[in-house]
Amino acid sequence: MRVLSLAIAALLICAPAFADATSDAREHFKKAQTHYALGEFEEAAREFRETYRLREEPALLFNIGQAYRQMRQWQQAYFYYRQYLSKQPDAPNRVETESLVAQMQRRMDEEEEQRSRVARDPAASRNTEDVLPPAAKQPAPAQAVAAPPPPPPWRPTPVHLTGYIALGVGVVAEGVALLAHNSAQSSADRFNQKHAAGTLTAADAQLKADAESKGKLATASAVGGLVLLASGAVLSFVF
Repeated sequence: MRVLSLAIAALLICAPAFADATSDAREHFKKAQTHYALGEFEEAAREFRETYRLREEPALLFNIGQAYRQMRQWQQAYFYYRQYLSKQPDAPNRVETESLVAQMQRRMDEEEEQRSRVARDPAASRNTEDVLPPAAKQPAPAQAVAAPPPPPPWRPTPVHLTGYIALGVGVVAEGVALLAHNSAQSSADRFNQKHAAGTLTAADAQLKADAESKGKLATASAVGGLVLLASGAVLSFVF
């Protein structure tokens, strides 16, 4: 960045002047460079000041201003930039430094405006770059939520009615199947008993036919009842 390159240029400007400086001045200057490179700007400013006390090179004032600008201490940065231009009117980076002076002045004006705003309204934001009016910071009122309408009463559909009828008929069919099976079993038992006793007559042939017909009715009713029960269950509970 151009502003950072200005700081490096200022360091290079004053470097030859330290060729015959005391060892203490050189030591403070090296420490200042290290702190600045690490982003430790408060320590860098302190070491630059100590260097200036030992060796009054104007470029050091610019470096101190840069450190304070990095710390967002606009007033201090403004002071040292002005001191630098005062001590070295023909500074090679005079135009850039004057731009920084103007920038620091704007920052100070913004902070003063914000302090005045806060004094008038303590609820105002202290952030000069993102200030919202008090009304915008208040939470929006909660919206009343209407209670959902009660669900309509349940009414069976034609499909459900068909399923219920199928279930009823299926139950009846299973009952008929059970009765027919018992009646067929009874006729078959009587026929078997007479056959075993050797007392069968021509009329007893009807017992055998009756047992067979009732057995077929029981089987048909049982199968039909199961089909009706399965269909009724599907229509009633799935659809």
